[in-house]
Amino acid sequence: MDINIDDILAELDKETTAVDSTKITQGSSSTTHRDANTIVGSSLDLNDKTQIYVSPQQDFSDLMKSWKNERCSPELLPYPHQLMKRLLNRISMQSQLIENISMGFLDMQNASNANPPMPNESKLPLLCMETELERLKFVIRSYIRCRLSKIDKFSLYLRQLNEDENSLISLTDLLSKDEIKYHDTHSLIWLKLVNDSILKYMPEELQAINDTEGSVNMIDEPDWNKFVFIHVNGPPDGKWNEDPLLQENEFGKPCYTVTIPDLKEEVELTIGSIYVMRYEVIRDLLRDDKVALI
Repeated sequence: MDINIDDILAELDKETTAVDSTKITQGSSSTTHRDANTIVGSSLDLNDKTQIYVSPQQDFSDLMKSWKNERCSPELLPYPHQLMKRLLNRISMQSQLIENISMGFLDMQNASNANPPMPNESKLPLLCMETELERLKFVIRSYIRCRLSKIDKFSLYLRQLNEDENSLISLTDLLSKDEIKYHDTHSLIWLKLVNDSILKYMPEELQAINDTEGSVNMIDEPDWNKFVFIHVNGPPDGKWNEDPLLQENEFGKPCYTVTIPDLKEEVELTIGSIYVMRYEVIRDLLRDDKVALI
């Protein structure tokens, strides 16, 4: 099976084709109440598992945070399944709305309801909607491409992670379904290429590609000692009193305490401040969404 980046990004362009007019002329109330001020699809979205209202603005903010974290992180971060599902659904709905407006279906409905159709001078909001939608697609594409580049780079590391029974995170949580397919196909092609080109001509004891017992680790792992810039956000749910890791420093400000292994020193990370730290030191705080990479 041949899988490339176009297969994973195809979902972003599925709903940009022409809309069937027979579905529009039914006078659905869910379409007529929308106008050119809609940001990304419907403003009402319910998470199927938790039934928590999530606004489009919050989804966009979470996407930008995930995008920045992924680009600045040396490792592959967990895939935000629910966030991406909502965003792709909003993109589909907004694309359909823009298509309806551009083809004049909403103008026809306004005329039938004794309302004047939209004049040509008022098409500017439509252009703004299209521009904003393309900006959102660009961020999602950049986010996915960044993840795919890490999947290519750490292919053997991900295979080892998947086979490790003591791993704290599963591959299904770390990758999306399409990314898992891409990873499996890419790793098989790469292993076959290396075996046919090099390994089969070498002695059997030298054919292992995942040897970690020698002086050089053959598995390319993320650089855990990489320095990163972080912004300390605090508890993501806003429940400051329920966070067991949150403390107060000598100035009475809330902070997190981390330990630098090399120096065996503790450092206080004050809420709202910016620091430069090794990634390994703040990795757990990043996973808990208590700090953000910048």
